Amino acid sequence: MAWLDRDPSGNFHIGFRLGSRKFKRSLRTKNERSANASCARVEENIRLIEMGRLELPPSDVDIAAFLLSDGKLSGKLEIPRSPSLADLFSEYRESLPVDSLEPETLRIASIHLRHVERVLGTRLTVDRIGPQQLQDYVLARSKQPGHRGKSLSTTTIKKELSTFSTVWTWAMTQGYVKTPFPNQSLRFPKTSEKPPFQTWSEIESQIRHGGLDEQERAELWDCLFLTLSEIDEVLEFVKRESQYDFLYPMVVLAAHTGARRSELVRSRVGDVNFSAGKVLIREKKRVKGRRTTRQVPLSLLLAEVLSDWFAKKRASAFTFPRELKVSRDRKPREDEDAVSVDEASHHLAQTFAGSKW
Repeated sequence: MAWLDRDPSGNFHIGFRLGSRKFKRSLRTKNERSANASCARVEENIRLIEMGRLELPPSDVDIAAFLLSDGKLSGKLEIPRSPSLADLFSEYRESLPVDSLEPETLRIASIHLRHVERVLGTRLTVDRIGPQQLQDYVLARSKQPGHRGKSLSTTTIKKELSTFSTVWTWAMTQGYVKTPFPNQSLRFPKTSEKPPFQTWSEIESQIRHGGLDEQERAELWDCLFLTLSEIDEVLEFVKRESQYDFLYPMVVLAAHTGARRSELVRSRVGDVNFSAGKVLIREKKRVKGRRTTRQVPLSLLLAEVLSDWFAKKRASAFTFPRELKVSRDRKPREDEDAVSVDEASHHLAQTFAGSKW
């Protein structure tokens, strides 16, 4: 037997007996017709249980939910949580193990995710993101300014979506999404191929022919390939003009080994083996998730420059210890005593400023 009650707010409650037990549950409705239908459903299901046509669930099951759903629910309906973009990105960042990614990689990823939040909205939940939302993102970003007054490049947009895809894959492992990242069949603006690498004389020859605007000339200079004699000229310029003692030996090490900026600042005195004629380069990007090294021949000039530098630099395990006369810390330091990537780049740019380089 089942019956209905109404509370002061007008909501209906259903009560019923099953065996010797009495149950009561709010129907969360003020509609009498809907409440009567629920009451009839419960009475019918009780009758089916008494006839043996509907099996009584285990004792820990919510009996009211079981009868109201015709035996399909064993408890309260649990809706999987779908986090907002802001919550998802925050949880993802907190889930990353310490030192699992390079500081620069983390910085760029944070920039990408901020763009996604800004365009799609921080409150948008991930269960509402599909191909159309991503296509809208591509369209919105393609209309925004990029490098040198041009619209944002397709390459940049794809990098942002690649970062988002990485977070989405992590979200699948957490149960927040059930399907792969919905970036199939997205349409992007056409891209223009970059000019090939060219020597200084080749670029100047093209500029002399005319017909190039300032942006096109700048793109040509981005593809400059220095000859050996020009590299020597650059090194001499840095040696003569730099206001920072570490900069010249660092630039020579870069020019003669091909080391990345981050590899240069990680370099330690013990990595330079003068007797064996080799330099150890500490890598982080060649093998994913593992620190690796490579050895590079120690050229005569590099050996001479580093020998002179080690004789005068202050005591430190790092090849290029931090110089304290100017601090420029826009990024977190990887090693507190070493020159940071940001400092090295800034001081090199300041040295080249106003020159032909």
